[in-house]
Amino acid sequence: MDPRERGVYSIGIVSQMTGLHDQTIRQYEKLGLVTPKRSAGGTRRFSENDVARLQAISSLTRDMGVNLAGVEIILRMRTRQDGLLSLINEMFKHMDSATRSRFESFIRGDEPGLVPTGAAGLARVTRVADTVRIEIDDDDILSIKRD
Repeated sequence: MDPRERGVYSIGIVSQMTGLHDQTIRQYEKLGLVTPKRSAGGTRRFSENDVARLQAISSLTRDMGVNLAGVEIILRMRTRQDGLLSLINEMFKHMDSATRSRFESFIRGDEPGLVPTGAAGLARVTRVADTVRIEIDDDDILSIKRD
């Protein structure tokens, strides 16, 4: 198990770490925004990932004025983006060197076009300004802003 997923923090400690009230954390759990593990006795045990998620929720609500419905959508989109990034990394592992080189040239912005991805078919890679857009299919579109 990834150490960041291990439930080690009590709700009181998490409250101190995040600046969120215990009841607020419980409400976020009730809404499904965070799902801490439970000890054998039923006590909530938050992981580092849970704490980071609560800090992100706090930042979205306090600093950016996003309501909880918006927070839920943003968190779902982040999870989907993480999944797409994992898919792209997995695709890279299975590409031959020529295909990988061509795909990387599209990402750098040298040229837009279609890149064969083996069993997955084709990925359309385009670049507009500082953003690379990768379309794997109609449902899976990933935009990455370059630094």
